[in-house]
Amino acid sequence: MSLRSFLEQMETKEVLHVKDEVSTHFEIPFITKNFDSKGPILLFEKVNNYEAKVVANVCGTRKRICNALNIDQNGLYGRLREAWLSPETESC
Repeated sequence: MSLRSFLEQMETKEVLHVKDEVSTHFEIPFITKNFDSKGPILLFEKVNNYEAKVVANVCGTRKRICNALNIDQNGLYGRLREAWLSPETESC
């Protein structure tokens, strides 16, 4: 699953849009740090001096990681171990 499709899937559940213009130097790290590991996915829409958006806390919970990998929580460690032992690159 691509990051884009994962974010679309999570949009209504766990994505918080930050619409104010923010700096990559202090503001994005400060805002991200203020959300604990169980906080929402943060999507910074206006980043100073950049046209691209910034996303943070995508892997903030095991549940999100499992959703992205399309597995249940019991299969997480096995899937991560499998990826570690047999890394493959996916062609675009």
